[in-house]
Amino acid sequence: MSTQQPLSRIQWVQLTAAAGAVVAAAAAIWLTSQYLRADHQRTQLTRSAKKKYRELLSELSECKGILNYIDSVSMSRAQSIVSDYAKDTREPEASRRELAGIGEEVLRLMEKIDGVAPALVINAAGLEPWTEQDKELKELAVRQGLGQIFDLAGDIRAIRKGLIHRVERRAKKIDSLKRELERVIIQK
Repeated sequence: MSTQQPLSRIQWVQLTAAAGAVVAAAAAIWLTSQYLRADHQRTQLTRSAKKKYRELLSELSECKGILNYIDSVSMSRAQSIVSDYAKDTREPEASRRELAGIGEEVLRLMEKIDGVAPALVINAAGLEPWTEQDKELKELAVRQGLGQIFDLAGDIRAIRKGLIHRVERRAKKIDSLKRELERVIIQK
């Protein structure tokens, strides 16, 4: 029979220190893995939001191109419709239809711009669209490292707002040209 000898005080301290080191190493590994998991998730959400941002930016760029076309071609065409009718070279219904068609172009552009919602960037980051207005939710998202998402949404909002103002001015111009055409038709 073998009898086990009790551990000496030095052996007991060494064993306790080794067990403590193992526990500390395991805790460090677990904390590191949790940090890496959270960082990976944050990176994925940020990438998703940036991808949506680029898509929306592309749509807004397309809208700018359409607006530039409307400015360069359609608006001058609308003005010439009114002046041509005033010179007796056009039929009233044809003039009305063509002017209404240009108005429809402007309306379709406004609808396309309306479809570009800044909240889509926030939603792509896994956040609720109203997070930006709720102070506590926004602070939580910023603490989680998603603060730049709100900047991206703000950029989209600013570009969209500028385009909306420009399109509204064109719509008002088309409306004034329609009124002018009707005035000229009535005068004849």
